Amino acid sequence: MSYITRNANILLLFLIIVSSTALVGATVYFQNNFDKINEAYGLKLEQLNEVSEELDKQKATLQDISTELSVKTAREEQLGEQYQVVNEEKETLEGQKEQLTQQKTALESELVETESELTSVKNSLEAEKALSASLQIEVNELTDEVDVLKSQKDDLEDDIDELNAKINCLESTVDDNEGDCW
Repeated sequence: MSYITRNANILLLFLIIVSSTALVGATVYFQNNFDKINEAYGLKLEQLNEVSEELDKQKATLQDISTELSVKTAREEQLGEQYQVVNEEKETLEGQKEQLTQQKTALESELVETESELTSVKNSLEAEKALSASLQIEVNELTDEVDVLKSQKDDLEDDIDELNAKINCLESTVDDNEGDCW
């Protein structure tokens, strides 16, 4: 039995060596595979981080674009409202312009008529001034003539007074027979 025990020990030793070698081989194999898997995991993790960073950047960009879009939409609405207000003001101002143009045309026509009337009145005034000057000259001539006639009247009255005095004197001389009148 010693042979069997010895063979069994050798067999056990052989099995232990084979098991140990298989365990060491499996450990080395699995260690290599684990290192490869770890490396692959690290690469994938790195790629995932890069993709995550890229995704965050894209999200930030998308958020910025969304914000800009909201601002642009708000501005567009404001500009639309302002456009409507300006358009309404434009239409109002065009209406006012049309009215003012009509008023201007009417006033220009009235101005032409007024200028025509003014010219007519000026001509009439010039004629009246000429007539007035002519009449003033006539008045001056008539005044001079009246002065001359007054002077002649005074002279004639003086002559009449003298003649009356002479007549009185003659009457009294004829009545008194005195002849001393002159």
